[in-house]
Amino acid sequence: MKRSIFLLAALACAPLLTVDAAEVEGLPKAGEPHPAQISKAQEKTLANGLRVIVVERPGLPLLSAEVLVNRGAETDPARFAGLAQFTAGLLKRGTTTRSAQKIAEEAESLGAKIETEAGWDATSVKLTTLSSNAEPALAIVADLVLHPAFAKEEIERQRRETLDELLMALEQPGTVAKYAASRATLGASPYGHPGAGTPASIAHLTRQEITALHARAYRPGNSFLILAGNITAPEAFAMAEKVFGEWKAPAEDFTAPDFPAPTLGRVILVDMPTAGQAAVYLTAPGIQRRAPDWFPGKVANALLGGGYSSRLNQEVRVKRGLSYGASSSLSTWRFGGLFMAGAQTKNESAAEVVKVIQTEIRRLSTETAPADYLKTRQAVLTGAFVRDLETNEGYVKRIADVVLYGLPPGKIESYVRDVEQTTPADLQTFAEKHFAADTLNIIVAGQAKIVAKPLRALFPKLEVIPLSKLDLDTPALHAAGKK
Repeated sequence: MKRSIFLLAALACAPLLTVDAAEVEGLPKAGEPHPAQISKAQEKTLANGLRVIVVERPGLPLLSAEVLVNRGAETDPARFAGLAQFTAGLLKRGTTTRSAQKIAEEAESLGAKIETEAGWDATSVKLTTLSSNAEPALAIVADLVLHPAFAKEEIERQRRETLDELLMALEQPGTVAKYAASRATLGASPYGHPGAGTPASIAHLTRQEITALHARAYRPGNSFLILAGNITAPEAFAMAEKVFGEWKAPAEDFTAPDFPAPTLGRVILVDMPTAGQAAVYLTAPGIQRRAPDWFPGKVANALLGGGYSSRLNQEVRVKRGLSYGASSSLSTWRFGGLFMAGAQTKNESAAEVVKVIQTEIRRLSTETAPADYLKTRQAVLTGAFVRDLETNEGYVKRIADVVLYGLPPGKIESYVRDVEQTTPADLQTFAEKHFAADTLNIIVAGQAKIVAKPLRALFPKLEVIPLSKLDLDTPALHAAGKK
């Protein structure tokens, strides 16, 4: 997969057809939205504090479920970036009663797929299986969550694999630029470090930190069990009590972490002497998931860089042929967020891409979005939402996205309406407040011998950091004396 992504990115310099239009010439008008048929969720809290949420979807004999632990990489200690993701990865590598091989064999015999992951704000164990095999499959999930062995040999095996993946990733300009952009923008906040960790932090992880995290965070009072599929709510509640009833622990006494003021206006070039391309990212702190202007933010991002027909992709790829693709993202979490817009390009055109992205971000606040074009960008969001609700996995995902942040499961019922009611004025107001183009951080990873001069002509205060001295464990990105 990584090789495929790299090969696609290498096509950034290929000539492309151009169009001349204020937005996207010939783009068909958005059709009338299809109303989402939403099945209402039913909920029960077990005696041990576990919240169980069920969506009945009779028909196909399938079930999707997710155990959602309400803690993720945002709780990583300062010296142990990557701890949450590393711990989640170990869950499938053996419990006190099942080896990794036995877990795989039992899941396969049940026709079940089990995945574990940790993101910002949450750790999850996901299950897809036949509804007739729901209880034995869910019992495996419970075993992973409640009784992981964290065997020393499995820790060392995963450490080697993780270090190999990190070292490979840090040879790619896109990864280097993204990690540096997050750290430079979010600093020492809970979301500033690389969620996957750094070579230094992963090398120093011990079993003690892993078991301590599990004991501290994996508690029923911190968690949800979300199920969707061919099952009734009473059946699901009874099965949850049977499978997870033994999970006994009080909810974690959690204190919100500090979120220091961000550093803005930095322009950083990470010198990668052998990089075949340059990666360019402009970043700013984002908003919390519960922010009142969350929907204007998401629509503004869709217009700017959400998909092929977005402004960034049209300007950078289609009109100028400077990249295989340009995009933006607005990540929103419990305590904050991150806005990021960027592309990969030739080293020679890195400065030009920076200027184009700046211009497009500035347009969000200075120009009113045409109504027809805005409607197509809203359709990108609502279309993806409605498609998700065609599957059990999609229902679980969408419910998890709201309950994790203290919103009721029924909040998904107003999603389409909230997107469609966002106005051009809402987008301008949001952009003026959060996307001030002249204060964004600019991070480029590429060959300094090619990129530095044109970039410094635009930004005299350019910081150049050799890759060999890049330190992602500190907001400064450069540790004194590091060679």
